[in-house]
Amino acid sequence: MLNLLRMDLRRMFRGKGLYICLGVLMFTTVFTFMLMYVIQDPEMRQFLINHGMTISATSGNIKKSLNSTTLVELFHQTNVSGGLLPVISGTLAAMFICTDFDSGFIKNILSVHENKWDYILSKSFCLFTANLFYISATFLVSLGLNAACRGFFSYNAAGDMLFYIFSIWMVTNGFTALILMVCMITRSKAAGIGGAFVLCSGLIVLLLSSLLNLFGAGDILNYSLYMNLAACPLGYGGLSTLRPVIVGAVFCMLYATAGKIILAKRDV
Repeated sequence: MLNLLRMDLRRMFRGKGLYICLGVLMFTTVFTFMLMYVIQDPEMRQFLINHGMTISATSGNIKKSLNSTTLVELFHQTNVSGGLLPVISGTLAAMFICTDFDSGFIKNILSVHENKWDYILSKSFCLFTANLFYISATFLVSLGLNAACRGFFSYNAAGDMLFYIFSIWMVTNGFTALILMVCMITRSKAAGIGGAFVLCSGLIVLLLSSLLNLFGAGDILNYSLYMNLAACPLGYGGLSTLRPVIVGAVFCMLYATAGKIILAKRDV
């Protein structure tokens, strides 16, 4: 399995897909940070209004609100809470996994690695590494931008930052395992990418939430991946803040196991 993992990591980090997806996340990170920074400046605010942007709050209220915003909170609102991070990582997963099926390379892999777990675990660990790469790179950019702006957004404690990064990484891994299972079922890039946009964006969860709330059963979705990502604690605050980590780990195991069973049942 380690040989297969090394091959997958080499393919992943030498391919263009990883860096194209990273570019999207970098763009949203830089754009949001700079927009929040310039919007509190009265002259820049007036410039934006003159060019068609609607800003209802006053400059003083905007500055007061932004001064109370932490760096982790801004990062969370930019790429994480709305589901952009799992959508991007899910899209990468679909393209990476389904390439094996489209090219027929999966037959060569499974002829050498008869244990289907080798394939599932190799793909999972490779994609989990890519997720950590995305989160770390974009967060470091946020730190760099904030340092360049002389700490415009207040810093969280180092331990809280690391805990937050670990938490969203675990939940994002759960989404990745979900797309892996979808790809084992459909073996189609289009279906995998479509699944990433529909399932990882929280669209299904939000629709179900509206329906279940009619019957007073909406709380069950508090244990879904999307809800734990959207409401991920911004720092460690006791055992209750470990829920996203536990939920992410459980779904990783469930979806990976389902993917292995499906791969073993279907002909390649």
